[in-house]
Formats: sequence, structure tokens, C-alpha cells
Amino acid sequence: MITYFNLTNMDHHKHFSHPHTLSFYKSLEGAQLTCTGCNFPCTGTPVYSCRACKFFLHDRCFNASRSLTHPSHPDHPLSLFPSPTYSSGSFICNECNKTGSGLCFCCSNCEFDLHIHCAFNTLNPNPSTPPPNQIKLKSHPNHPLKYLPKPPSASGFRSCDVCGTGCDPNGALYRCDICDYDAHVTCTTLPESVRREDHPHTLSLLYVYPYESFECDVCRGAIAKSNCMYHCSSGCNYGMHVKCVPAKVSEQAPMNEMTFQMEMFKLQSQMRLNQMAFDTMLQSSQKAACGIRY
Repeated sequence: MITYFNLTNMDHHKHFSHPHTLSFYKSLEGAQLTCTGCNFPCTGTPVYSCRACKFFLHDRCFNASRSLTHPSHPDHPLSLFPSPTYSSGSFICNECNKTGSGLCFCCSNCEFDLHIHCAFNTLNPNPSTPPPNQIKLKSHPNHPLKYLPKPPSASGFRSCDVCGTGCDPNGALYRCDICDYDAHVTCTTLPESVRREDHPHTLSLLYVYPYESFECDVCRGAIAKSNCMYHCSSGCNYGMHVKCVPAKVSEQAPMNEMTFQMEMFKLQSQMRLNQMAFDTMLQSSQKAACGIRY
């Protein structure tokens, strides 16, 4: 149940991304709400809302400029689009390299795209609307995750439990201390579905790994059971790492364990031979310097 607080006035507001009028609220409480524009939570913050459609926009997303010149793409202005312009229904942000499905700043001439929040954060590293201090993820339903400006100092190397890639030791993340569960800030707003031009069906985000093992159809590597993945929603045995959605398909499968061990043995043997040859050459040069001949 959603509780609406502090309706500022009875005026209606229009936004180009939605056909209905929106009402402005200083605060919305209840179930966790998600901004349709940036896909970040908006519970407890000022928000524009269409109650009938469950459509919500942060105040900052609602008031975003329809066009801007961005330092990451200075040659052309970027236009704000209500949804991705590609047939896949999603885009890859050129700032963070993550998939997006909401509002996006786009240069259609160059196929350059930015999440709306990435555009804001680059222009203003200290935005007026910080990430929420606590969120809930479907991939970790038992406990909320708390926002940390940087990982715990004594934690060592950490990887994101959503996408499986490493966490920036100086970057922000969301964390559950009870379960030692971490998530990139950008991985907390992954779209529920994406498309790839090389596959005819929509790919759905799976929060719970349903397979004993699964090989990514993009990079050919194994997908860890602890990570999320995208999988064909039409029943094809087709899926991939979260991080591989924007990547090209690899033509070469990764080495299995036996092949890997053999290659490592060959490499170590070659290194030993190289070291023996170097030692022999060094001894010969030292004896020659002392006037000793074979």
C-alpha cells in the first residue's frame, strides 16, 4: 500500500515521457518505489506521480533539460529521450557501460547514450539528490542493503554479487554486512528485460540462478551461481552474464581445467628452460672475464 503525503497543490503537471497528467508530492511512503526515469528508488523523496499507471519521477528527473552539451561528448548536443531509440528497447551507457531502459541522453548521429543519472553525476559529482541510504534487492530479499561511499577499509578485494565484476576500492556500493553481499550502485537498477540484436527474443533478468551450471553465450565462460544473469524469456537455452549484455560474442570457448593446467605446465617448463639458458650464458661470460676457457 502506498501512502501519499503533503500534496503541494491541485495543479497538474505534464511531462513529455508520459501521456497523463502528474501530481507532485513532497513525500511518498509505503512499498519501495522506483523512478521511471533513472530506475533509482524514490520512496521518501519529492516525486511526480501518475497513480493510475504507477509512474514516478524524481523532481530532478522531471526537471531535466531536454537538451544539453556534455563534456564526454562535446561535438554534438545530447537530446533527452523518454526511452531508448534502438529496436532492442535498451541502450548501453557510454559513461558506465551498463544497460539502461529509462530516460536517456542520446546523440543519434553517433549512437552515444548516457543514463540520465550518469549525465547528472558527471556534470555535478555531488548531486543534490544522493542515493538512498538503504534499499532492497530481489536478488537479496532477506536483508536490506546499506549505502557505503566506499567499501570497508579492512575488507580487501570485493566483487559485486550481482554482476560478478570487481568493486572499485574507492567507489560507492550497497552492502549487507550480515551476508557479506555487495552490489555496485549501478547494478541495483538493472532493467528487468533487455534485447540483443543477435537474438530474436527478449532476455529477462534472473535474480535466482536456476541451473546447476550455465555457459554464457557471449563470452563462453561459466556463470557463477551467486550472480544474476539474463536469460531468454521465450524458452531458448540462451543466456549471459549481466556484464556481457553489451559485449560481442566470443568465437573461442574458454579453456577447460585440464587444458588450462597443460598450458600452465608448458609455460612453466619454457620459463625453466629460459632460466637455464640465461644461467649458462651468465656463467660463460663470467669465466671469460676471468680468463678461463673451456
